[in-house]
Amino acid sequence: MTQPSADPIDTTKVDAAFREVQAACARRGIACGRLSTSTLHCLAVELTGATRTWPINVDCDEKLLRLPHVWTLAPTSPLAHVSYGGTICIDDGQGMSLDPERLAAIVAHTVIKAFDLLENSAIDAATGYLEFFNELEGYWSHLPDSLRSRAYFEVDGNSRMVQAFFKSDAKPETWYFADRGAELPWDVKSDKLEAHRALYVHFDAIDLPPVKPQRLTSAFVHEVHRRLSAEQLTLWEQLVGSSKNSPKRVALLVSVPRQAGGRSLVAIAFRAKRGLIDDSAVVAPLTMRRHTPTYMRERGGASLDLLGKHVAVLGAGAVGCVVIDTLAAAGIGQMTVVDNDEYSEDNVFRHLLEPLYIGLPKPLGVKLQLQRRYPGLTITPVCTTAQKWLASADLTHYDGIVLAFGAPTLERSFSRALKGRRDNFPIVFTWLEAVDVGGHSVLMWSKGEGCLDCLYRDDEGHPSLASRTSFLVPNQPVTRNLTGCAGAFVPFGALQARRTGLLAAEHILSAISAGTEADGVREPSYRFWVGEGRAAADQGLGTTPWFSGAGSTSWKEASSRAFGRACKYCRTPREPA
Repeated sequence: MTQPSADPIDTTKVDAAFREVQAACARRGIACGRLSTSTLHCLAVELTGATRTWPINVDCDEKLLRLPHVWTLAPTSPLAHVSYGGTICIDDGQGMSLDPERLAAIVAHTVIKAFDLLENSAIDAATGYLEFFNELEGYWSHLPDSLRSRAYFEVDGNSRMVQAFFKSDAKPETWYFADRGAELPWDVKSDKLEAHRALYVHFDAIDLPPVKPQRLTSAFVHEVHRRLSAEQLTLWEQLVGSSKNSPKRVALLVSVPRQAGGRSLVAIAFRAKRGLIDDSAVVAPLTMRRHTPTYMRERGGASLDLLGKHVAVLGAGAVGCVVIDTLAAAGIGQMTVVDNDEYSEDNVFRHLLEPLYIGLPKPLGVKLQLQRRYPGLTITPVCTTAQKWLASADLTHYDGIVLAFGAPTLERSFSRALKGRRDNFPIVFTWLEAVDVGGHSVLMWSKGEGCLDCLYRDDEGHPSLASRTSFLVPNQPVTRNLTGCAGAFVPFGALQARRTGLLAAEHILSAISAGTEADGVREPSYRFWVGEGRAAADQGLGTTPWFSGAGSTSWKEASSRAFGRACKYCRTPREPA
């Protein structure tokens, strides 16, 4: 009895993709031929370039709405952007939009992009491997039997002994590296991992890593040892020197400069025996992930220029905590947080702190939560009133101050106390109005005209108890309570608080940037956001003409109106005519 034949493979997609590749190559004048392949849904072509003829394979059945997987034969010598196994790393371009109904065109685009990359990589290999060493860490991660590792020390080019820890029962085994004397990573402390020796060295250049099917061996370690300077050799003796439990497993970390900037870092785990490299033991490449504050800041979009900045935030409530969190995420390296209030269950749904901090002073809770969230951040909690803090604070240590009290009387007193200081630094006052009408941020400088008191005047310039920027008519009852007078609160939601906090954080950051630039503009300014006001209307709250007009007024125009004429607290004395 004959066996039924298998269903024929539908090659429609692959054939259509090849025709599109042919057309694209013809437009570029590239010789293109089709190769046979046993891989389902795969198109194999051969493109002839200036450096050589390239076999290129591409998956024609990509379903994840991204550029398809593309690969070539494993290179016989390393190539930039080509892995140990031959995968071609193509940048799909931020913002590229792929039409899933034009699969053939996507395949053609991928093949041409891979071809151009291969040609450029071949030229790079012939001219010194500069681009390859820019991408060394990516190639290293695909070497056979590579193990995971994390670097908690700065890759700064200064050769030194560091601490190594490895979790042998992890799948795969995981290594950790930290400077001696530094605080240990949480994983290391929680698992009580034993410290091992490791050496970090920096070179101007190293040998090329192995290509498929070769593996990393002790020969690479010997080559690194051959390159060591006299100073590095002294460190080497500390790495492989005798110990009570010989032989021992150690790690060698090597960095080389990247032409594109920074340093590539690779690592090797090997065994030392009687002060020598044990050639009989397995040598494992370590794939490095960096867990340093500077790397994570830069990689995450935070500014390294802000790492050395110090900002004081007075008030750690619903708005203040958003300011603190945003400044930390932006890259500010040091903050002093001042508040005399405890975190309570009343705060949970409009505050960023987790409920586990209920009962702690807010500044302390902020420190505990955010210093774990943002590596390299230092928060100094001051659990007292802002007035007491100001009485003894050395303001020359701060690059900016944010006041998030939401208490006009207190804010105006601080405006007067901070005005006229010897050093010129930015000060932001921010507050949120009740319900859904909006939020405000006012920037003044400790020197020069323009201050918070400038807002507390009527249209004729006379002093007023209400701010001209208010969205709600003054003297309306806006507080609510659920349990009686002791539980009175101003009603607003987390969205309103976060929007206001973001506004104020952006305001102080722009001012700090202006303050560090030679041609920076140091002028007062007023920013705001305007809500719909529906909830306020439903509660019978009256709004001001400014609320109606703010939505069509620019920040620049509003700032001009607010500070166009200095008040008596910030007016510059005029010389008599």
